[in-house]
Amino acid sequence: MVIYHCDGCAKDIPPKTLRYTVTIEVKAAYDKQEIGLAELVQDHRKEILNLIHRLESQSAEEVESSVYKRMKLDLCPSCQRAYLKNPIHFHPEQAPPHTDLDIDAFLRSLGKSDSE
Repeated sequence: MVIYHCDGCAKDIPPKTLRYTVTIEVKAAYDKQEIGLAELVQDHRKEILNLIHRLESQSAEEVESSVYKRMKLDLCPSCQRAYLKNPIHFHPEQAPPHTDLDIDAFLRSLGKSDSE
């Protein structure tokens, strides 16, 4: 059995209860470059050697995360609300208190037909 933990408040998320997933992708962004004849005929060996020298002082993880990083978070309903309020400065303690509303039961009731 898979047990999820909220990545916001670290509480267990019981099986078959509502949880939210957040996927964050951080990618290096570059402006388009115009490449002309001068750039094509230029000898780039010195630039490549300088780049290799700079990369040698970093771990593979550092180099990778400087270009692309993907994270997936599991959040309980309370932390999801706090995250949506302020995703950049998300702190679980900003979450509103848990309400008596059973969100799972409500969502399940929406999927039931009248014949049930």
